[in-house]
Order: sequence, then C-alpha cells, then structure tokens
Amino acid sequence: MQEIPAFWLLFNRECEFCFELQTLMSLWPECVALQNRIHEIWKEVIIMVKLDSSVRLVVVQFRFSNPGVIPASVKHLGREILEERGKKYKSNGRLVIEPTENCSLVEFLGELKAAGYQMVDAFHRERIDPKDPRGQRRYHMVRFVFARSEYMDLSDEFKAVRHVISKELREICVQAMWRVRVFLNPFYKDGEEIPGEYVVNIDVASRRPLFLPDGRPVMVWQKDENGKRKVSLKPDYRLCIRKDNILYLIKD
Repeated sequence: MQEIPAFWLLFNRECEFCFELQTLMSLWPECVALQNRIHEIWKEVIIMVKLDSSVRLVVVQFRFSNPGVIPASVKHLGREILEERGKKYKSNGRLVIEPTENCSLVEFLGELKAAGYQMVDAFHRERIDPKDPRGQRRYHMVRFVFARSEYMDLSDEFKAVRHVISKELREICVQAMWRVRVFLNPFYKDGEEIPGEYVVNIDVASRRPLFLPDGRPVMVWQKDENGKRKVSLKPDYRLCIRKDNILYLIKD
C-alpha cells in the first residue's frame, strides 16, 4: 500500500476546515437574524413577578394633577404636611420594571380578581411633591389596595362602597393610558418587616386621555406605506396577569 505524504494529509485537513468555516459563515446571517428576533420578543414581553401566596397585597397607586378625575366615592384623608415627610420609612424593595409610557390597565383589573385578589381599601390624599423643598407644590395620590383572599380584612364601611369604587376605577383605566412602574417591596406589619412576604406596588402616573370630553376618541397622525392617516390613539403596552399568575407587561 502506497503511503500518503504527510503534507497531503495536512492539506486535506486545511481544506476540510476551510469548508466548515465557509459553511458556518454562510449561516451567520441566519444566526444574527434569529438572535435579533429573540431580542425583539424579549422586549415585547417583560416578566415581572409571580403573584403567589408570598404576595399578600397588590397596591395600585395613581398620581393625578387634576382632582376632577378622582373618583367621588374614594375617601379623602386630608393634606400631607411637611412634618410627615420625614416619618416615612425607606423600603428595601426593588424595581422590577422600569417606568414605561402609554400602558393600559383595563385587562389587569379583571385578571387580578381572577388571581385571587380583592379590593379591601381605597383612599385619596393630597401630597407634597418630593421635588419641591418648600412643600408648596402638591399632587393627588389615589391608592387602591387589593389583598389575597386568605388575608382579606374588609370593613363594613368599605364593603358598602366597594362595588361603586370598582366601577369608578375601571372607568379611570378605560379612559386613559399611563406611565407604569412596578416595585416588589417587603410586607410590614406593625412597623416590622415580615420575612418571605411581599407587596407588589404598581405606580401609575402621567395620565394620557384616550377620549375627548365629548366621548370621541383622541385621533393622531400615523405614517405607513400609503402615507399619513388619522387613527385613534392606542396604548403601546398592556399590564396583564396570565398563566400561573405571572404579572407582566406586554407590547401591543
């Protein structure tokens, strides 16, 4: 049997390597496209937190500049004074979603109830803007508190108005979209942190109406392949609770 020269074997190996490299390079655009698509999907769905038994409360807090849109049935706790600002404790919770503009909460309300959380309190307070050191500038805070069914403690007074407040809350959500950010904070009882128990705080601000005062939808210009046309203003994101009680923000 004739021996094959070593240089020839080396040449063949180099050719095989070059062929494999060339094949990989030809597939590179598909790999990049797949990676980009994965990033697009990830940006469309941002998983936030699972609403399991460790999450005792879900608190939805709205910030208004116009008191005229605040539900009339929500109790008013009065004006915050400067001395109260220093008494607030600093939470060691974490931000689980960055502030996101143009979000809808319409679906979220029904899904929160299906996840086992019921409204147990709602109140309004005029607060001092933390960015104003003199305490002259104020805003209106309206907070809706939802408790997991096993932790519900509902007063008779609130039970009598809960149905009306629920309808008013839904109307707030239907009429506008918002900037939303979400925190996962420790749960405190009598000033003490309870290990392993949490509160999901949903901070809602920057109201952007979807309808005009006469009920007609707000119209905006939209550009497509056919040019510009007027369309009704729509939210970019939806706050949702889906399978396994996962709370997340999804892009429309």
